[in-house]
Amino acid sequence: MTPVDVAALTGELAETLAESLHRAGAQGVVGVRDDGIAVTTPWGFDASSIHVPVAVWQGRQDSMVPYAHGEWLAANIPAAHAHLFDDEGHLSLASRMETILADLVELGGV
Repeated sequence: MTPVDVAALTGELAETLAESLHRAGAQGVVGVRDDGIAVTTPWGFDASSIHVPVAVWQGRQDSMVPYAHGEWLAANIPAAHAHLFDDEGHLSLASRMETILADLVELGGV
């Protein structure tokens, strides 16, 4: 993990992630397998065919999902609303959860 994510992994976030990973692991390896398949095979549709609003939140300090993937999604989904940060990682974005959820509510027209 990058330093920004190590710094974010404390308190309630650490407890929540530990519980989430414990529950996910109790279900077996199917989810991890499906994630691996999703990143290595065609999705069955072209990202440019997505015409509903999509939020893309990505940090350059993310060691789990390449920053270039967030850039690619933002560039290839016509209705993408990109939030690309140089100073965020994968876990550190959790500190922006209220903003992320407000963004999703706005995009959903709720």
